[in-house]
Amino acid sequence: MQPRPIGSASRSRRRHDPARSGEDDFGSLRQSLQATRRTAVTDATHRLELTGIRKHFGSTKALDGVDLVVGPGEVHAIIGENGAGKSTLMKVLSGAHRPDAGRIQIDGEEVDLSNPRASQAAGIAMIYQELNLAPDLSVADNITLGDEPSRWGGRGGGWLDRGRQHAIAKEALKRLHCEDIDPAQPVRKLSIAQQQMVEIARAVVADRKLKLLILDEPTSSLTQVDTENLFAVIERLKSEGVSVLYISHFLEECQSVGDRFTVLRDGVTAGSGSLTENDPDWMPMDSIVQMMVGREISQLYPDLDHVRGEPVLQLEDVRGSRLPTDVSLTLHRGEILGLAGLIGAGRTETIRALFGLDRLASGKVVVMGREDARRDPQKSWIRDAMGLVSEDRKNEGLFLERSLTENLTLTRTEPYRRGPFLRRSEMKKATEHWMKELAVRASDPDQAIGELSGGNQQKIALARLLHHDCEILLLDEPTRGIDIGSKRTIYQTIGELAAEGKAILLISSYLPELLGVCDSIGVIHQGRLTSIRPASEWTEHSLLTEALGAAATSE
Repeated sequence: MQPRPIGSASRSRRRHDPARSGEDDFGSLRQSLQATRRTAVTDATHRLELTGIRKHFGSTKALDGVDLVVGPGEVHAIIGENGAGKSTLMKVLSGAHRPDAGRIQIDGEEVDLSNPRASQAAGIAMIYQELNLAPDLSVADNITLGDEPSRWGGRGGGWLDRGRQHAIAKEALKRLHCEDIDPAQPVRKLSIAQQQMVEIARAVVADRKLKLLILDEPTSSLTQVDTENLFAVIERLKSEGVSVLYISHFLEECQSVGDRFTVLRDGVTAGSGSLTENDPDWMPMDSIVQMMVGREISQLYPDLDHVRGEPVLQLEDVRGSRLPTDVSLTLHRGEILGLAGLIGAGRTETIRALFGLDRLASGKVVVMGREDARRDPQKSWIRDAMGLVSEDRKNEGLFLERSLTENLTLTRTEPYRRGPFLRRSEMKKATEHWMKELAVRASDPDQAIGELSGGNQQKIALARLLHHDCEILLLDEPTRGIDIGSKRTIYQTIGELAAEGKAILLISSYLPELLGVCDSIGVIHQGRLTSIRPASEWTEHSLLTEALGAAATSE
């Protein structure tokens, strides 16, 4: 059988682009939100006004004169690449960092946010991407943590008044329309989306007088259904006059839920404008992207010709110890096969069992024509030339305190050995090569990787597989939480690898990414792979419907 061409010359699949993201689900959601969007309160007093905010760390200028204005009841998107200064600015507002210069005003009054308590007293609440909850405590304990009611009617002293505590928690959850969350439930038993609602509930406790809610990458671990529920909560808070600073790398989300935006680049304000199309200072997505990166990105998803060759990986009726429950697929050389599904559906468990990190309960795995009854990481990595980029790069994918050189080369040291010694200079040269290939922004190959932005960390995680010359790449959420410029680099690299004949299995919760990058897409629902079809036969709506199980069909 002749290889089937799957490059742009032979495919009709539609490419997704941020500037065209009005299609499918986010487009309809944006129209719905904008139809009911209330113009921010017109008032001489701004909810938040920042003037000339500066913050230096040694010789590094993290913020170099940031100006920002947010109105009452306004959702304001903060947009920028990794390293642009977004996180530092939010830490200034949350009281974690004290600015070196500049002025902060809340409702027209200058405030000194010298510590987190001062920020909370000013009516500011920060919800970080990495949720800050006590997992073994109850929902009610977390909502009232540090401000628990006592039996004498006060807070922070005496005997804990459990009845009052549960009433406070219930009222806060009711305000968010989250009555289904039990205040007595331990937080660790909740889903990520529910835990996020608990964090927000802690911020909206009635007597805390929330004025400004800061959400940092709030949907990075959420499904699209949970994302829509979060947007509904934001709209409710907005209608109550609460202002929201919304930080996200997903520009179509910013467009869906935001009123206005400010772009940060290299620690300064690069520009601002409206996200509502009928406003005179509205700006299209492609112009915002250009403002972010300082250059034009004409196409986010590169379309590189690649040819599907012979099978290199086959799974038949694979089951894990818990998940997956039934997965069968075939991956070919030169193919990018995507796996969609809800969080917890079994996508990550499938590739972990395939790589040998989790136990394979039953089923057949055939790699390069060899059938294995048992899998282990050493066999996958060395014999099968199979590499894994974990979704959890901080805990599983990288040694954060080690250098870029060590993270990239220590899994393949043969080229650098001289007897019992390693030629460090050659390892450093190899790292410099891959840094250049993937446009990694770092001061030196000897820099600790934990000091880099998320996007640059992810590039090194991918570069390790390239350095190892893997033939099969298992990529689990490879662009989660990274900026659009880094995404473009990673998409380009994935396309080039497929053109070289590498086989790629890609997991993503971001549906436009799957549709824009993959040749074929399968959906895992409750541990079972329900369907694999060409990407051109899917839409965001049909993928989501299949993932929810509403249209699950057997192949």
